[in-house]
Amino acid sequence: MRAGQLGSWQSADYVGQWAGEDVMHRMLELPRRISTALVRDAGTPVHHVVDLGSGEGAYLAELLRAFDHTRGTWFDVSEPMLDRAREALAEFGDRVTFVVGAAEELGTAGIERADLVVSSRALHHLAPEALARCYRDVHALLAEGGWFFNLDHVGSAADWEQRYRRIRSEFTGSRRSPLAPHREDEPLQPTSDHLRFLEQAGFAAIDLPWRTLYTALLAARK
Repeated sequence: MRAGQLGSWQSADYVGQWAGEDVMHRMLELPRRISTALVRDAGTPVHHVVDLGSGEGAYLAELLRAFDHTRGTWFDVSEPMLDRAREALAEFGDRVTFVVGAAEELGTAGIERADLVVSSRALHHLAPEALARCYRDVHALLAEGGWFFNLDHVGSAADWEQRYRRIRSEFTGSRRSPLAPHREDEPLQPTSDHLRFLEQAGFAAIDLPWRTLYTALLAARK
């Protein structure tokens, strides 16, 4: 990729570079397990899971293994990610439906009602207005008593975010080659904005069960 050129989630080369050296993958195992444990603890029947901005489908795979008879919907805008996800999720066969679409289109995508919606490192690409609308769409998609978990990068006041970015590699390791920025990059929204948008969307039970540096797990229940 030439210097200064923006990356694209529609580029197989860019997606391969991002996914092939995902230094955060292991760090995110714990918050994914926390979300699974919270749903189990609540005794919520889980018949259908939607993974929004699913990428290769690691979050969806975690949940399909945890809930044996659950069906999953993979939802992502990236065609190259679809190819990788089909391979990564092949073990689940026809339990998984694949839908290509942008997070902003969730409300019009015709996806059936879900008991659980998750997202990981995807919604920070949205501008604040689009993020608030997406949270409203998630709330409308969920069955009563359903859960939403957004595992994503969040902003911080003053220069804290830059401090966190400088030290993150001490805990995750570093990429062998830098990853170019992509055109969907947006300023990270602070957790206070996420919590406010979730409350405005209609969620009554909202919390932040996990955070490390500038990545957090937001939990909400309808």
